[in-house]
Amino acid sequence: MTEAVEDCRRKFADLVKLNGISSKYIERDTERRILEDGVVRCGLTLEEARGVMRCVADDYDLVFESETDRRIRQVLDKHAGKKGKIGKKQFNQTASILRDFSNDSISEEEARRHIKRIMTDNGWQPKRAGLIPTKRWYRKIET
Repeated sequence: MTEAVEDCRRKFADLVKLNGISSKYIERDTERRILEDGVVRCGLTLEEARGVMRCVADDYDLVFESETDRRIRQVLDKHAGKKGKIGKKQFNQTASILRDFSNDSISEEEARRHIKRIMTDNGWQPKRAGLIPTKRWYRKIET
């Protein structure tokens, strides 16, 4: 590889590190912007940019929203079963799992909003819960 390509990769790796300084949790929009910078400014291919980004993420414990979304979607899919309904207990467990995946860089309330958005996007419904079974627990979560 030429020295120019290696220099571009180093600069791109530094750009990824800079974006991870403020928060270890990198949102989807930021991830996309970082990849665009790698392709446009540094002249890397999309796969090269992704590879560099993943290496830096592994080294500096950065977590990408797209990765956590994929994992959480798998967990929710398992919880939803054939009926496509998720109970309050399962919902709260999944919110805890999301916080673990993100290295506790997002709050409990933010995790709950995130889970609700994923449920809505995938058409999963909440199960009724409580003494008088209602979906209030789910409706109280602001999106």
